[in-house]
Amino acid sequence: MMHRRVVYFLVHLLIVVIGALATLASASINVEWQKTTVFALGTSITAAGLCGMVVWVYIANSEKGLDLLRVLDASGLQWIYPSRAAQIRSEYAVRLETAKKQIDILGFGLKDFKRDYMVDLGDLSKRANIRILVLDPASPYTAQRDKEEVQGAGVIKGEIEEFISGFKQRYDGNRDELQLRVYASLPEVNIFRIDDEIFWGPYLVGRASGNTPTMRVRRGGFMFDALEAHFERVWADFSESA
Repeated sequence: MMHRRVVYFLVHLLIVVIGALATLASASINVEWQKTTVFALGTSITAAGLCGMVVWVYIANSEKGLDLLRVLDASGLQWIYPSRAAQIRSEYAVRLETAKKQIDILGFGLKDFKRDYMVDLGDLSKRANIRILVLDPASPYTAQRDKEEVQGAGVIKGEIEEFISGFKQRYDGNRDELQLRVYASLPEVNIFRIDDEIFWGPYLVGRASGNTPTMRVRRGGFMFDALEAHFERVWADFSESA
């Protein structure tokens, strides 16, 4: 493809050169009708070559755009939000209303999730299997993340313990359709999967999790597959019942 593009460009560049030479040559012709004819031919050939080069530029730019669209389609990326949690609550809500297969959540203490959805988990679990992963409150990463978010020591540990306590009080014992586990692996991304879509984003130093850019990807793209595999691995190999 690249070879054909180069040949196309060089051919039209040659056409422009030929046309320009013919136009310049017309000035030395003494017979008026011959001079006019050669000049007209030269300018026409030059114009044709220039038009071809303009088309080449347009096609090249279009191909770049198409390549970008192909990459986005292969990744499954649907949207990028400047933040998550409470800021895009409506995006979660509309999908949770129709959830019918799988809901997976992975985070630190899930403070916003607890506030927004803890009371709804029982009803949601009647329609979809729910798995929740919070960081082990005994993990040293809780104190590290407090420093990274520039907040008091013990904040995240307290949020995790509150989530676990609230969950156990409301939902006595783990059931297959509603499970809570604590994980001990390195916290890398926040995941909120609702059926065939995943909201996810990184943890950034100096910024609260809820203020972190978040992406939404769909099943069928390689990003969904990678994130699904990450959650499954943490769930299976790096977590235990809360």
